[in-house]
Amino acid sequence: MDFDDLVKELVPPPNRAGKCAGDREHHLIKGAVMVAFAMHLPRTTSTREFRIHPDGEHGKRFDFARWLGGCGFERSSRSGRAVYGGGYTLPDGRRIVVDPASGKGDVVAEIDGVILSAECKGHHQY
Repeated sequence: MDFDDLVKELVPPPNRAGKCAGDREHHLIKGAVMVAFAMHLPRTTSTREFRIHPDGEHGKRFDFARWLGGCGFERSSRSGRAVYGGGYTLPDGRRIVVDPASGKGDVVAEIDGVILSAECKGHHQY
C-alpha cells in the first residue's frame, strides 16, 4: 500500500521559502496522519478494528471516505451527520470506524486487552 498520496506539496510562505529544497514544502495534515497511523496498527498488532475520531475541521481538510475507498475499504455502515462517518471494511475483515467526535483520542484501538489512544499531529517538512 502506497502512502505517498497523503503528502501534499504546497508553496511555502515567504518566511520559509528559503529553507525548502526546491519551491515546495511537504505537508502531512492531521487527517492524513490519523489514517497513516491507523493503517499501521493492523500490520504491527493483532487488532482487527480501530477507530478514528476526526473533528469537523479534519473532515474539511482530508477526504476520509475517498482515501479509504482508494485503499480497498468498502463502506459497510454510516453514522452521524458527517458524510464520511461510519464503518469501512477490507475484504479480510479488518475495519476502521470513522466517528467524527472530538475528545475521544484521534486513533483508538483495543490491542490484546489494552486500549491504545493516540493523539496525532500534522507535520510539514521544508
